[in-house]
Amino acid sequence: MSEVTPPTPSSPSNAPVKPKGIGAAIGSGLAAFTGGLVSISGKLFGEVRERGGTALADFRARPEHSRWRVYTLGSYGLIVAATLVAQFYSENPLHANVRTSVDDLGQTEIFVVNNSSHDWNDVRLTLNGMYGFAKLRIGPGDNILLPVNRFAVNGPDGKPRFAQRTMAPRTLTIEAAEGRYEMEFGK
Repeated sequence: MSEVTPPTPSSPSNAPVKPKGIGAAIGSGLAAFTGGLVSISGKLFGEVRERGGTALADFRARPEHSRWRVYTLGSYGLIVAATLVAQFYSENPLHANVRTSVDDLGQTEIFVVNNSSHDWNDVRLTLNGMYGFAKLRIGPGDNILLPVNRFAVNGPDGKPRFAQRTMAPRTLTIEAAEGRYEMEFGK
């Protein structure tokens, strides 16, 4: 049988290897400095973390914390609701499409289209806030082409006075039982 003998302490395999040279000494110094910096930072930020945790716990323990949470969530809800309502708002509730043109004889014509999915009933078109035109119904997708001289205003004697055929339209108001739309023409 053979015996195993333990290595002796003077054996080179157990001795720690010491760095040699100036580069190794600088490296060891930087490692010690970095270790000290990490230790100091950990203590400092650990204390900040503890203080922050204590302050947060104190804040949550106060009754006004839940009140502020309700205010915040309520404000957020109002903003979301207002955004949704604003998305459905339209300056043109009738979904009217209005165009003007001038024909070869210099007569101005107004073209109105009902782009909505429902009828317009008891329709009244007012040109430049003065001259009017009435129609009982304009169906969905229907259109009307009106020369400006078809718009009239009733005079003091009850007779209609028609607009001049070359008059430049400035505004057109469409009023129906379903809503109202006013448009200004380009200057």
